[in-house]
Amino acid sequence: MPRWARGWPEALKARAARYALQRWLGPFLEEPLRLEQLGLDLRGGTGTLRELRLRAAAVDELLAGAGAPLELREGGVGAVTVTVPWAALGTEPVRLRLSRLRLVLRPRE
Repeated sequence: MPRWARGWPEALKARAARYALQRWLGPFLEEPLRLEQLGLDLRGGTGTLRELRLRAAAVDELLAGAGAPLELREGGVGAVTVTVPWAALGTEPVRLRLSRLRLVLRPRE
C-alpha cells in the first residue's frame, strides 16, 4: 500500500479515489461515479468500478483519432478491476480486467 494512504479512514480513501477517477474517466462516462460503484482495497492492491455506461461520443472521438474504421454507438462495462502489485511495482505488471464489456459498433461513414 502506498505510504500516503496508510493512516486514512476507509471512507476518505474511497472518496479520494472516486474524485480522482471522476476527473480522469468522467468525460467518458454517461453518469458521475457513485461510491456504490467503487470497490477499493488499497492494502491488497485492487480497485473495482462496476456498472459503467460509456459516453459514446467521447469514446468515439478517441477511436476516430486513432483511425478506427468503426464508430461506437453505445457501450458499457459491467466491471473494471485493476490490480497493482505494490511490493513489486516496476517489475510485475499492473493488471486490468474487464467483465461484461458491451459495445455497439457500426462502420464509420
